[in-house]
Amino acid sequence: MPRFVMRFLALGILCAGSGFAQQGSFGQIAYGGSWQTTFTLINMSSTSTATGTLSFFGDGGGPLVAPVQGYGNVSVYPFAIPPGGSQSVVLSTSDPITIQGWASMSTTGNVRGQASFRVFLPKGGISEAVVPLSLPSSVLCIFPFPPSGDPVILMPFDNTNGQYVTSIAIANTTTVDMASIAMEFVDQSNNLLQSTTTGLQARQHTAFVTTDRFQTLAGQKGIIRIHADPAKLTVLGLLSNLASTGSITTIIPVTQ
Repeated sequence: MPRFVMRFLALGILCAGSGFAQQGSFGQIAYGGSWQTTFTLINMSSTSTATGTLSFFGDGGGPLVAPVQGYGNVSVYPFAIPPGGSQSVVLSTSDPITIQGWASMSTTGNVRGQASFRVFLPKGGISEAVVPLSLPSSVLCIFPFPPSGDPVILMPFDNTNGQYVTSIAIANTTTVDMASIAMEFVDQSNNLLQSTTTGLQARQHTAFVTTDRFQTLAGQKGIIRIHADPAKLTVLGLLSNLASTGSITTIIPVTQ
């Protein structure tokens, strides 16, 4: 199983912009190996049936054929939810290889939802967490100030004590635009530890354990600054301690 997946339950749609055409997105999915993803979609209307689709994409931005329990292997899953009803969509397989990507949702109705990510730990037990559907009508970040013309997404990270580790995932949710993403990692005194720039084409996705990508971040704690247009992105973060207690914690960013 990839080390990233063992350490990063893609758990928390932490910042998503309003510029993409879909009516919602989940910035990470994982299935196979010890992993399972379950979407729960809720029709907020008490009078109208909501129809729509969940579309799955791989890291390269192309369609991802995913195993939908009780339906089959598809890259686009159609759904219909009665007024006031809900529907669960489970991505699960006995294949030992873990696959990851992201998902977008389009619908004719007023649908809200969440994704539950479950991993079965090697010594028994389960780690699980839930993240909300990211809607294009809002930006799922904490905004202490109005967003500036040059927005920066700020996300805490913690790789201390030899047990905590921070992972992040980013998806370009647009259908045509290139996203250039500059990231800076600074310690608690605002000293620069590491910087990098990542380019993502339309619908591409990247995810990594920070200490796997940058050894300079081992044992460090501080802030990640992500310089990019939030209208093009879904950004996820997780603080995990799977090696010791199996605990996982969603990281909530702020936007400057």
